[in-house]
Amino acid sequence: MRNKTQAALLLFLVGAVLGPVGDSFHVVSGTTDYPPNLFQLYFWRLPWWVPLIFGAAGVAIGMSHPQMDRWLGAPPDRPGSRGIAAVIFGVAAFLGIYAMTAFVPLKSGGPLDALIAASALAVWLLLDRTWQGVLLGMMTAAVGTVTEILLVRAGAFWYLPPKDALFGVGSWLPWLYFSASVAVGNLGRFLQNDSGDRSVKG
Repeated sequence: MRNKTQAALLLFLVGAVLGPVGDSFHVVSGTTDYPPNLFQLYFWRLPWWVPLIFGAAGVAIGMSHPQMDRWLGAPPDRPGSRGIAAVIFGVAAFLGIYAMTAFVPLKSGGPLDALIAASALAVWLLLDRTWQGVLLGMMTAAVGTVTEILLVRAGAFWYLPPKDALFGVGSWLPWLYFSASVAVGNLGRFLQNDSGDRSVKG
């Protein structure tokens, strides 16, 4: 898909649909909550702006990573961007890690963090395997985590104890963003690169 506008639109839709699904895991499990409001999404108690935030994040990651690849001299192809099956697996793995942060009954700041870190690194090993991917994952983790810390401090939502160990957010949160960088980054590469067009049957 060569048209960047079409790629950005699809990335926004994927983020706006799947992001709230992952966020609903946190609300249902008691990991996070939102202030009551009149415009909550049905069932999930999520405010109307949540899909917009996730949609924007999908565009930011998916559109920026291919450009950053060129600046960093990254390989033109990655295991996770070679076909639609690999891309779908990456997105599913990210949602699986999201669910783990909500439902795995391990203590934050210790065993749960280790499990999420190992899972995120496994996704990188399967679908990326480049030092550039590690750098992009760290950058995504830093920006995403700081953004959530600022939203929590603004009262937009909050993490419930005992999962608020890192300046009010989950201490495993950077690893969740790291896995998002790999999965959504590969989706962006697939949509924008010629390799994605040639491997749709993938």
